[in-house]
Amino acid sequence: QLAKEQHIQSENYTIFNILSKGEIECSNSLEDECDTEIPGQALIYRPARQHIYSVLLESGKGGAYPLVKEWFVYFGNPLQQPELIQPVQPSMPGGTPNLKTLWFAKGPDVEKQRYSTFLACFHLQDRMEELQALEAPVAAFCCLLAYLMMQVSSLSLEDLNAFVAVILCLKGKSAARLAGLQLAQVDSRAVHLGAVFVRGITTLLMANSACGFPFRMDDLMPWEVFDGKLFQEKYQQSHQGCSLEELLEGN
Repeated sequence: QLAKEQHIQSENYTIFNILSKGEIECSNSLEDECDTEIPGQALIYRPARQHIYSVLLESGKGGAYPLVKEWFVYFGNPLQQPELIQPVQPSMPGGTPNLKTLWFAKGPDVEKQRYSTFLACFHLQDRMEELQALEAPVAAFCCLLAYLMMQVSSLSLEDLNAFVAVILCLKGKSAARLAGLQLAQVDSRAVHLGAVFVRGITTLLMANSACGFPFRMDDLMPWEVFDGKLFQEKYQQSHQGCSLEELLEGN
C-alpha cells in the first residue's frame, strides 16, 4: 500500500512494479554497440539490481527468492521475452534488514541500517564512514563512480578524473553558462560514458526507494551531479593531459 501511494505521487522509482508484478522494464538506451569495451548499461547495473530485489522480496522456504522479470534493452537482446533474474542477498553482517524495519521503523540505528543497506547494494558497505562525511549528492556520486570502476574494467584514470572534475566544477555554474559551453568536437565514447552514468543514477534512485530513503530524492536528481556538455569538456581535457589544477578549475 505504501509503495502504491509513493508510486502515484512519483516518490519512488520502479518499486511498486517489482512488488506488485515482479517485473521491471527499461526499453531504451543510448550506447555504442561497436564499443565492446563498455558493457551494456543493463548488464553493468544488474548485480546492483539483484541486491535491490533481495531487499524488496522475501525469500521463501529454503532461502529461494521469487525471480524478477527484466525487460532491459542491450545489444543482442531482442526483447521478445523477459529475462528471469535471481535476487542476490548483499553481503552484510547479520543479513539484510527486514523491509518493514527499513520502511517503517524510526531512530538513529534504523537510519544507519538504511544507509548501510543502500551501500551494500553497490558493494560499498565498508566505505560507510568515508561516504557519510561527504555532502549527500557528492556521496551518492562517489558511490556510483566507485561501483562503475569495479564493474567496467576499461575505465581509465583519465575517465575517473573527468567524472570527479564534473562534480567538483558543476556547483555554482548557472544553466545559461552550461548551455553556453562551446565544444570543438563531441567524443562518442564520452557520450556513451555519460549515458552509462545517468542510467546509473536511476539505479541509485531505485536503491534509495527500496532501502527506506537514506538520501533525500532531491539529492539524487541528475542535475545535482552531472551535466553532459561539462563532462565532454572535462573528458577531452583529461585525455589531452591537462594538469589536475586546470581540470578542477583551481578547486
